[in-house]
Amino acid sequence: MNFGRIRAVILRQAYEARRNPDRMMDMLYWPVLDVFLWGFFTVYLSRSGSLRPGLIGFLLGAAILWGVFRAFQRDMTIGVLSDLWSRNLGNMFATPLTISEYMSALLAVNFVKTVIGMMAAGLIAWIAYSYMIFPVILQLLPSLFNLIVFAFVVGLAITALILRYTTRIQGLTWSFTGFLMPISCVFYPLNSLPKFLRPVAWALPTTHAFEGMRAVVAGRPAPPGHFVWGLLLNCLYFAGAAAFFRWMFEQARRDGLLVKQE
Repeated sequence: MNFGRIRAVILRQAYEARRNPDRMMDMLYWPVLDVFLWGFFTVYLSRSGSLRPGLIGFLLGAAILWGVFRAFQRDMTIGVLSDLWSRNLGNMFATPLTISEYMSALLAVNFVKTVIGMMAAGLIAWIAYSYMIFPVILQLLPSLFNLIVFAFVVGLAITALILRYTTRIQGLTWSFTGFLMPISCVFYPLNSLPKFLRPVAWALPTTHAFEGMRAVVAGRPAPPGHFVWGLLLNCLYFAGAAAFFRWMFEQARRDGLLVKQE
């Protein structure tokens, strides 16, 4: 792995983000909007007398962490889409750049963008609703780690599909997390789901991350079982997504789709 080539891709992404207001808006707008939305909901519950102890922490903490997952997955895919839209992906892989170097650079760029978005959302939660997530951030690191890894896995799989079946299915970039959200138990515990959906939820690292988050926000230690299960599932899904991406990429290169994605 050549770190000079990784640095070049990072700079290419950074230059585009600096010149493209859409990238800056995506990085800050949606995480902050989620915090405002759920913050207003907690204000409503408080005024109606329906606010249970700890509910503000559960809802705002979930909104911040879900923003991390959604932003990381979306930006991983958009990083590749931006090269497809500009018809630059074929040029990049005409150089000695490897897939692993390219994806490593996107991983680094999107990690920085996600951290900035999370800090902005946490700051708004503190200023507007007096909820401070930063004191428990170290305890939330296992949940955050599993969320970021799974976001990378999902982004990798969606990117593979776009490379193979062209930008006609690029809507998955923004919509797939909406499909995962109800069964990931973001804003409610696992036992709220119908029984037939619970095995599906248990098979998602996101569910284990949010179950762990609720324990931390409630003042309990982070449950190691949820972290271990989430990590094992992530390893399994990552291996499958990496193999799937390699297969789809080779088919796209064979069929000339890297330079023609319409």
